[in-house]
Order: sequence, then C-alpha cells, then structure tokens
Amino acid sequence: MAELTGGDKVRLSAVAVYAIVTILIAISCTVNTFSNARDISWRLGAPHNLWEPALWELTSGIVVAALTPLARYGAILIRGGTHRLLHAVFGNAALLVTYSALHIAGMGLLRELAYRGSGFAYSYPWAQEALYEFRKDVFAYAAIAVVFWLAERPTATPARTASIETDVACDAPAAAPELWLRDGRLSILANPNEIVWVGSAGNYVEFRLVGGRTHLVRATLQTQEERLTPFGFVRVHRSRLVNPRRIVALEWRSSGDFELRLDTGETIAGSRRFKAAVAGIAS
Repeated sequence: MAELTGGDKVRLSAVAVYAIVTILIAISCTVNTFSNARDISWRLGAPHNLWEPALWELTSGIVVAALTPLARYGAILIRGGTHRLLHAVFGNAALLVTYSALHIAGMGLLRELAYRGSGFAYSYPWAQEALYEFRKDVFAYAAIAVVFWLAERPTATPARTASIETDVACDAPAAAPELWLRDGRLSILANPNEIVWVGSAGNYVEFRLVGGRTHLVRATLQTQEERLTPFGFVRVHRSRLVNPRRIVALEWRSSGDFELRLDTGETIAGSRRFKAAVAGIAS
C-alpha cells in the first residue's frame, strides 16, 4: 500500500516493501534450490536429491528475511544526505558486518539442528564457508538496501487530469487549503499551513496554530493523521504530528531519536521509529 508523504509525494509503506523483499527472497531461494539440485546430480551422481538444497536455501532465506531491517536502516542512513556521508559509509559497513555474521551464524545453527533432527550427523563448516558466504552477503545486503532506498524514496504522483483540464486549472487562481476543526460546539475553518503541530491529549487531539492558538478536537490522532497527510503532515512520535513547513532545524541524537525546532520557537522530540519521515529534510 502506498502512503502520502507530502502534498504531491507518494511512496510505498514499510510493510509493503518488506513484503516485496520477502517475496524476492523466496523466489531467489526457489531458483537456487533447483539449480543446486541439478549441480548435485551432475557432479556427485546423486539424482533426486532435492531436499538438501531446499534445506540449505530455506535456512538461509529465513535468516535473511529476519535481517532485512538492518538493510533498511542502511538505506535510511544513505538518505541522510552528502553532509552525513562518512556516517552513512561507516554505518553501512558496521551493519554489513553485523548482517553477515548473524546470517552465517543463524544459517549454520539452523542447518545443524535440521540435520540432527532428521537423524544425520552434520557439522557446519564454519571456517571454509565464512569467506564464501560473506562475499554473497555483500551483494545481498546491497541489493536489499537498494530496494528499500528506491521504494521508500518519495516520488511525484502521476497527473490525474486531462490536458485540457490542466490548461483551465492553470488559468484559475489556486484555492487556499481549508480544514474544518470542531472545537466543542463551534466549528472553525483553519488554514493547514498555519497548523504547527498536532498532538494526542487523552480523548482529544490538540491542534497548535501559529500565534499560540490552540484548538481541541474530540477524536483520535490516527483519524486526524488521515485528514492531515494530504497536506504534508508527518508523524514524528507516536503522539505527535508535525507540519514540515514549520521545521527550521533538525538535530539527531546518538540514540537515533531526534529533536525538531519549529519557526514558532518550540522544540518537538521525535522518535527513531519515525526518523524516515524527516530523514530527507536536511539533505
């Protein structure tokens, strides 16, 4: 499923990209299974040995799928921009080593357990396979990171009107964005560009506007997020949405969390869970 990241930006959701990567891993493992089975029959004279290649690829694919968040985080580091180039390079190097070490260890242990559970004596050849698997892991990590980088990068939405309608729209003045906020018995017409941030306040949602104005709406933050996403608002914390047009400074913390300074002088804390929403702001 695609999600809007701005007034004219769209990208795939993280769940959709994870699903795509998992499908690609499954396809790769299936192809490799039959390829390895054919090689075994040619080189070792052991036809119909399909279960062993299937076991090898299954144990590898399970661990690779579990480690895809590391590659996604590497893609997020790359989107940080050229001013954080060294951080992205060293960060991805550390992630790659971690990815490969966990892949080799997890795959080897799963294979030993599977063979022994089937009654076979088997010991994974750690020393002989480590360098070979690491070379394969470099390619796999890079490929998965590229998929996440491309899929989660905002792109312009396609045109939805005919050319004659576009010409007419260009001649007409653009309508000001409008959003109705119900504050108790009073409904207030607000300009979304003047909304600084939106936060959860118990059974209400608080709208903070320029000039220090505040309006409470009895609703959930999720429903208001759906209303505000087309206007470019992004979630930076589980309880807070922010208007990116109001951000004047972005400071990263060593923990991966971040802090936003707004043009109103306020500072907003952001969670590393939502860092992808602001990763490209200062790039």
